[in-house]
Amino acid sequence: MRKLFFILAGLFFSYAVSAQTDTLPKFKAIKKNGEITISWANGFKNVTQLNIQRSKDSLKNFSTIHSVPNPNSKSYSYVDKTAKNDSSYYRIFILFEGTNYIFTPSKKLFIDTTKPPVITIVAKDKQGNVDNAKNQIKENPVVIKEEKPQPPPKPVWVPSVYVFTGDDGNAVISLPDALTKKYSIVFKNESGNVLFKVPQVKEVYLTLDKVNFLKSGWYYFELMEDGKLKEKNKFLITRDN
Repeated sequence: MRKLFFILAGLFFSYAVSAQTDTLPKFKAIKKNGEITISWANGFKNVTQLNIQRSKDSLKNFSTIHSVPNPNSKSYSYVDKTAKNDSSYYRIFILFEGTNYIFTPSKKLFIDTTKPPVITIVAKDKQGNVDNAKNQIKENPVVIKEEKPQPPPKPVWVPSVYVFTGDDGNAVISLPDALTKKYSIVFKNESGNVLFKVPQVKEVYLTLDKVNFLKSGWYYFELMEDGKLKEKNKFLITRDN
């Protein structure tokens, strides 16, 4: 029986190794058996936030779909249950202590049609009796300990889909219906002091050069739609490397 156990362990370990995930900034985005899974191993240190973002385009229009409760976990896996089709692209937003952050390269969803190996086992005892060996397995089942329920994750910052930092480090205002509605924005520094205002946004996609924000750090905004508050949030401006 012990020999049988080691054979089984070796087979399952081989399959697990073949399916192991990539290390950030690489990650896996796979659809298998109708389930979309985003996963990675994390070799970074001092990470304060990890967000999974999704888009139909590989270059822009990414929006955050999930924030990782513990950004310093050595490995993580998330099942995307809200994707409407198989043409999605994914990327990971990684925020480090301080004001440094990166976006991983975007990755198109991979459709995995392979199936795990099916292992058929015929066990025999020392006398060559198959039924006795089966009874021994039943009499010595594997005990799986239940994990204690984890406390709910603390609220984390979720980047805005309307005002955010683009891949080039500049601030972006993305308002698809800006031509039919009246939007205005107030930008503030970390102390709450007003930096400048945009009385009316007349473009659906507008880029504000980072020099308008004087230095690296967090900046807050209040987005108004037809005179009513639509969103209060913040975004990060960093210095050039």
